[in-house]
Amino acid sequence: MAERGADGRKKRGCLRRCLPGVLTVGSIVVVGGVLVAQRTPGERSWLGALLTYAPQLLWLAPAAVALVVTLATRRALLSLVNAAVLVGVLLGPVGLELNRPETAPPGWDTVRVATWNVYGYTRERDVVRERIMSWDADIVCLEEARATTFDDLLPGYESVLAGDLRTYVRGYILDHREIRTERSRAHLMLEVQAETDAGPVTVVSVHFPRTTRARSMPREIEPLARYVELSVRVRDDKFEQLERLLPPDGPMLVMGDMNTPPTSRYWRSLRAQMIDAFDAVGCGLGYSFVWRRKWPILRIDYVWAGGGATPLRCWTEEAAPSDHRPVLAEIALPPAGPEEEP
Repeated sequence: MAERGADGRKKRGCLRRCLPGVLTVGSIVVVGGVLVAQRTPGERSWLGALLTYAPQLLWLAPAAVALVVTLATRRALLSLVNAAVLVGVLLGPVGLELNRPETAPPGWDTVRVATWNVYGYTRERDVVRERIMSWDADIVCLEEARATTFDDLLPGYESVLAGDLRTYVRGYILDHREIRTERSRAHLMLEVQAETDAGPVTVVSVHFPRTTRARSMPREIEPLARYVELSVRVRDDKFEQLERLLPPDGPMLVMGDMNTPPTSRYWRSLRAQMIDAFDAVGCGLGYSFVWRRKWPILRIDYVWAGGGATPLRCWTEEAAPSDHRPVLAEIALPPAGPEEEP
């Protein structure tokens, strides 16, 4: 009995000594594997796509658990390693931003813009209107706002509708066009030529679908793989379509629900040509999709600026009554050049 007790104590002692190191190595392997999978093959593999579109806070768990254990066991070096991994995850796949607002260059005017997937909340129309009016925005893009109750939602604004997209301008809408594709005709893009007090700007409103078919994600492996692969094909189509509009000739804003997090290759491709306002001047996580109306888990709604338009500040507001948080930004527009003499 004494020998058995000694063996048990020896095993527990070995476990206590080994566990912090095992968890530390495990957290590094898991985080490193996820980062690699998100880039290679990324969305080119259904599993890589699934890891890319998983809730961003999920990747904190391995390093956080390892850090707690190493601190509890007083393993200073391993604690430092796990703290470094945790910070890297926060600033990497989790998407924590620590930017400060910018100031507009001399002679530039600013516009305040907002995008919000309102989730078709026609019964909460008054709440939606009051919230939007409180922002004092010059341009507002709404997604899932097809219903006619949104027609005269914002007094003092001109508006245009295409599919479930509505763009409101406190100024003038000079022209607009719908941009459709064969693969996903249900979701389109709306391009608006707007004239604001700060000057002219092209506004492209988007709502990229998750997929063209199933509304909910399957739980079985084979249907799940097909669902993710179809989602990737739809996004390929939509982002190719959007990038055909780039680079812009003048100030351009792209706003809306892209159903795509900053860990995706689509985000990296678009960032090569435009500025993600929250990535440039946001502070915090900026998560815009709210799971079960309680927990923000992904940043998939964006304000992008290009053609000289420069973000100065970007932030999110509370989601209610929708399941998406609105994204707001202040954008500086370059002064218009002198008119050519006839």
